[in-house]
Amino acid sequence: MIRKSPIFLQLLDKLMSDDASMAAIAIQELPARKRLIQQDKNTRSVYIIRKGVVKCFIAEENGKEYILEFLGEGEILGELEAIRKTTGMATVESLTPVSVVRIDKAWFLQLLMENSAFNRAVLELMAGRLANTAIRASRQQLYTLSYSLAQLLAVLDAGGVIFTKKDLSGYLGISVRSLNRLLKGSKNATFTK
Repeated sequence: MIRKSPIFLQLLDKLMSDDASMAAIAIQELPARKRLIQQDKNTRSVYIIRKGVVKCFIAEENGKEYILEFLGEGEILGELEAIRKTTGMATVESLTPVSVVRIDKAWFLQLLMENSAFNRAVLELMAGRLANTAIRASRQQLYTLSYSLAQLLAVLDAGGVIFTKKDLSGYLGISVRSLNRLLKGSKNATFTK
């Protein structure tokens, strides 16, 4: 599923109209397959997606990737690292060309302290992600993989984004080989090899 949070785009419009905040904000355009945040590496910025889709994944020691989320317009990236003052928990990579607003980490933390609307929006986003993670975990336990794949493909088809088999298998937590077996009986799959 591609998560979106349009409230941040509205908040950004207000923040970007303030001359004082413009020193801490920059718009950045990125091509597909560009990494914004790297797992276990320091980052100096928090990002808000204006356009495009990214994947957020954890790379395990065995080389396998587990995709936590596909994120779209209005979603924040790097907020956990800024709040916790840690290195990247996961890697974030653009799947499509992406336009982001890059926010200095110190200014992001200042906004959390001083701007109640911004703080509330961040809290709501984080609560939504936590709830989504719990729902996704329960579905992975309660439903078959073929059912989960059919639901995922329906949502992705509606979004019009093309995903690789590696991305789909990483999101479902299975191997590409297992995904190929499941796809054999599926119609209109939205992916590339």
